[in-house]
Amino acid sequence: MKKFVIGFLLGWIAGAVLLWYLQRSKTQSQLDEARDRVTYAAWKAGKSIQEFVEEIKVELARSGQVVREKTAAVGNSVSAATVTATVKGKLLTESGLRGVGVETTEGVVTLTGSVASHEDIARAMKIALETDGVIKVVSKIQVAVAK
Repeated sequence: MKKFVIGFLLGWIAGAVLLWYLQRSKTQSQLDEARDRVTYAAWKAGKSIQEFVEEIKVELARSGQVVREKTAAVGNSVSAATVTATVKGKLLTESGLRGVGVETTEGVVTLTGSVASHEDIARAMKIALETDGVIKVVSKIQVAVAK
């Protein structure tokens, strides 16, 4: 009986160590996979922002304004005053965007003013487009000429 108990305990310990080892390697591979996904998403987001900035430069040079739309959510009726206040509040928290003017009419947000770079225009438009109740963003923001 003593040999059986010792054998059982040794078997149980060996099984526990094996389980721990397998779980550790599985967890490590999951961490590696998650790190790779986050790295790819960050790279893709940075690339898309740069592409967006290039589009803004071309469109601004061509027409003097930039327009972007998003699909309206069904039943998403937010008042113009609420949209304006929300967008303005978000812009006030961003360095370089505090002087951007915001007007809203029926889900169409118009941004005005001047900023230091095309990247700032892209950030302002992205912030406005990500706000609930916004269907379309028209940017009349100009890049300030360096003195």
